[in-house]
Amino acid sequence: MDISYNESEEGTIYLVLSEPRSIRKKNIEIIKEITDKGFTTIVITTNDPYNVLRKDYVKGGINLEKVHFIDAITKYAIGKESEGAVNCTFVNNPSNLTDMGIAVTELLKTIDGDNVWVLLDSVNSMLIYISSANLTKFFHFITSKLKILEISGVFLAVEKGIEPSILAQLEGFVDGVVESEG
Repeated sequence: MDISYNESEEGTIYLVLSEPRSIRKKNIEIIKEITDKGFTTIVITTNDPYNVLRKDYVKGGINLEKVHFIDAITKYAIGKESEGAVNCTFVNNPSNLTDMGIAVTELLKTIDGDNVWVLLDSVNSMLIYISSANLTKFFHFITSKLKILEISGVFLAVEKGIEPSILAQLEGFVDGVVESEG
């Protein structure tokens, strides 16, 4: 996918639109690309649980020392955190945007250096749990925070899986939209 990055583009935020069948593959490709460039990544997941992503990332050859997770699905699905989780903060459920925002803020405070990206997977799964109005408010909050801190971000979404009016609002918060091919 090649997310172009150079020092003058710190704080660049992308909305990546993917085919439904390839969104997990796209997640892995993006994380691999970012970590291979030496960046640390915070993955906010409302789509796949920590354990699933961790296994996928290992299979994808990703250096997990460079990946921190904010998992909003595991506690919701099974009622408890995954045992032995490494570099993972668990949020009670995907609709708890306050806890998600706090988790991002706290994690950003603990990561050394400027080389951080935030990936949110996925916009569509968030819409299952929250209203479109709350989603756009959360997106505005997160994108504003990242831009102020000059931290880059990627927000994954299923192409054609979001109402055009919501998509237009989300596109207004990001610096670029990438439509993935397959």
